[in-house]
Amino acid sequence: MKFLINNPVKVFATGFIVLVLLSLPLFYIRIICEASLLEGMPPEVKMVPINPSGLVPDEYEKDPNVVIHSQVSAYMSHMYSLSHGILDYFRARIPGGRLSNVYFYYSDTDYMYFDKKSGLIVHHYPHIQVMPDRGSRDKWVQIYIGPEGISQTPDKVLGRFIEPIIDRTGIYYGLGESREFIVYDKKPRRFFKIDLKEGTVTKGPELGKENRHYEPIQIGLLRKPGFDMNWSPPRIKKSEEDKKEAGYKGDLKPVIANAHGREAGPYLLVLDKSGLINLLDKESLKFVENAGGAGRTAIVGWLPMPETYFGAPGEAARPQDLLGYEVWPLALTTHFFEENPESKNVFFGEPFIGHTKPSPSKIERKYLGMFAAGLSRDGTALSLSVFDEKGREIKSAESSFTKQEGNRTLSYRSSKAVFFRPPFSSTFTIVKYLVENLHPPILSLASYYTANSFEAAAGHRALFLLPNSFIAMWGRERTGNFVERFFGALGWIFPSIIFSILLATRVSKNAVVVGLSENARLYWMIGTLAFGLAAYITYRLTRPGITLVTCKNCGKMRRPDMDRCHRCKSEWLVPELTPPTWRVLDSTEHVGQIERIDESSIADAEDVEDVEDAEDAEEAATE
Repeated sequence: MKFLINNPVKVFATGFIVLVLLSLPLFYIRIICEASLLEGMPPEVKMVPINPSGLVPDEYEKDPNVVIHSQVSAYMSHMYSLSHGILDYFRARIPGGRLSNVYFYYSDTDYMYFDKKSGLIVHHYPHIQVMPDRGSRDKWVQIYIGPEGISQTPDKVLGRFIEPIIDRTGIYYGLGESREFIVYDKKPRRFFKIDLKEGTVTKGPELGKENRHYEPIQIGLLRKPGFDMNWSPPRIKKSEEDKKEAGYKGDLKPVIANAHGREAGPYLLVLDKSGLINLLDKESLKFVENAGGAGRTAIVGWLPMPETYFGAPGEAARPQDLLGYEVWPLALTTHFFEENPESKNVFFGEPFIGHTKPSPSKIERKYLGMFAAGLSRDGTALSLSVFDEKGREIKSAESSFTKQEGNRTLSYRSSKAVFFRPPFSSTFTIVKYLVENLHPPILSLASYYTANSFEAAAGHRALFLLPNSFIAMWGRERTGNFVERFFGALGWIFPSIIFSILLATRVSKNAVVVGLSENARLYWMIGTLAFGLAAYITYRLTRPGITLVTCKNCGKMRRPDMDRCHRCKSEWLVPELTPPTWRVLDSTEHVGQIERIDESSIADAEDVEDVEDAEDAEEAATE
């Protein structure tokens, strides 16, 4: 028989299967607990408002006719954990998914995507063709866009994009042939302005050495789905004339027209992988520099980091550390008219030129600032910040629970209160904690050290490493020295460690009984301490299956297939096999009858047989 230590392939294969089958139910129990905790949050906790928003000029915000001031708000969506399963993982990687920086479409015939094989951006859109009779008809056009130009055929002279990132603000407007958009390519590290109407591509300067660590990951529309964000301008009461106009509903209207365009005026928002946000000049394709100049890029904002369960929020969050984020720039657009120099129209955002009548002769755009919101990786906290045009954070708010106790109003951060304040939340928290402690201790410690290494949404798909566990939350806390933080991590998995020690003790005792060698027992103890319940189940499935017998020397159970007793080391004494002094008679008259025969009767029988043999021989000789 093969010893277990000499058959590692069988052990490792069984162990991996057991680990997977054990991790699956633990995974779904955790998901259900996390989703239940989030669903149990009251609706008022999920919304973070700031009123007034802080970016509207005083002439509009403090207008005496204003009834409702401007407001910006962010609202958590539901069921984050369940929405980030394996199906969401694959859905995010199909064309048009969250991870796509180029592909989007409006219909089966109106779309844009990046062809990796040719290195060109393919755009298919309708073109309004004027007929000789002054009628018009739609003509579908497909063009190919490269860093060197635009053509209706995929020519090599167009060059190749390597890793393009497109300004996806155009999704909200529709990209016809009259619109410009900007592309950034990671390989040459430069921006390109594409003018579909003129059929030209303008190259921007390569990012200089002062920006060598800069790596844009999104431009224009800075968004990662996970929650809803809204902004509303100051509102005034309608006049009687306004009520008669078509399209106006209700008793209030914006103090000035609100175009809802997420434009930064003459600039374009650029998000770096560090979470910092900068402004790109759309004309020069250069970053706006800070007041000190010297080629240093001005920081006009960042993604806010919500407060964690264990500590205060950080200043800036990396995009991968947030389950969702959104940035909403605000600009003021003024249209001037040559026919009437004193007349002008002012808008929040960027209106369609074709929708404004008469068409303006001059347009001025002013960047006012931006609103930025971030959702924590476990979906328990939402943070909202307001930045002015110079990048100063002028307002901020966090999701929180409020509770009235007598004359006092107590407030608790949602990242902490969500685990114990809502009804039944304590039960789900305890179950989540216990299930995490059934996870192998070695993987829990790996989750502690790799807490910041995984993208936030990927943490909700984790099977072996748990970026959203309590020990991983502790791993993202940076206060204290290494020793204090490490022993704090051990404290969070203390039940798991005790449980693994008990299982390792049982394995060691049973390994002695079944006769495993000292090295094999040591390996199994170490494996059980590291992998806990999974290793214990693996041991029970793969241990030697032998019927034990009692040792005559020590009286304990021993293996019969070994030369010496594995308990007392005595030799295996096999008794001498002697023939029995009885036999079974097989005859028709005495079926099953046992006849005792002594030694004398056996000798007599042998003598009789000898005489009979002699007589037979003598008769044969006479004949």
